[in-house]
Amino acid sequence: MQPLVGPLRALTSFITLLGDFSLFVIEIFRSLKTLSRRFGLFLKQCEFIGVTSLGVSGVAALFMGGVLGYQLYVSFHIFGAEALLGGSVGVSLFRELAPVMASIMVIGRAGAAIAAEIASMRISEQVDALEVMAIDPIEYLVIPRVMAGFMMMPLLAIFFGVIASVAAAGVSCGMMDLDFQVFWTQYAKLVDPIDLVHCTVKGAVFGMLLTSIACYYGYRAYGGARAVGLATRSTVVASCLSILLSDYLLTSMLPFGFATLKVVP
Repeated sequence: MQPLVGPLRALTSFITLLGDFSLFVIEIFRSLKTLSRRFGLFLKQCEFIGVTSLGVSGVAALFMGGVLGYQLYVSFHIFGAEALLGGSVGVSLFRELAPVMASIMVIGRAGAAIAAEIASMRISEQVDALEVMAIDPIEYLVIPRVMAGFMMMPLLAIFFGVIASVAAAGVSCGMMDLDFQVFWTQYAKLVDPIDLVHCTVKGAVFGMLLTSIACYYGYRAYGGARAVGLATRSTVVASCLSILLSDYLLTSMLPFGFATLKVVP
């Protein structure tokens, strides 16, 4: 029985954490109706999560698109299928890479900052002071951030996909031997509106998920300065794993498309 003690404790801790997070999410949904009272805070968080993340997302998209254009050109060139590169880049970006990579960039930049800020307020008793002043901390601290993530992540995901597509075209056509017209013709043929549905739905879910996790770990932080670092670390790890898991689930549930498409070589 002794070897089973560690795994059982870990499983119990995980189930307890999952249950506590579920109750936290339920409390968030119950408080959504109060967003109109905190609209100014909501706009401020939209700027913090969305607008100020454009720079890091744009740089990451440039590198991601450049690598994707180069690698796919080298691979397709072996089979003489370079003409399919444009469509392959667009579909892979808008279906998977753009929402996932944009969310990871936001986790590293905004998610960790949200967890650290709320955790600092918790251990310095500022959250308790809000309760003393009859201000709901969920309404004041959590709802504006969660809804800002829900609104801004789809836009960031589409922005990431557009920048990465241009970068892929620049590398595959400007540095390699692919014609620009061939690239963008196949891009327009294969990138279907359903791909934008994948991108926006995943972006919205990922945005709500990562901000909820960041607020949860910050709100539940207890102790001294070490609690801030623990909340930040837990937010980054849990958000990345949750996004990869939810990406798989959403991909399996969302419609695939391609039903009426005809590939023109």
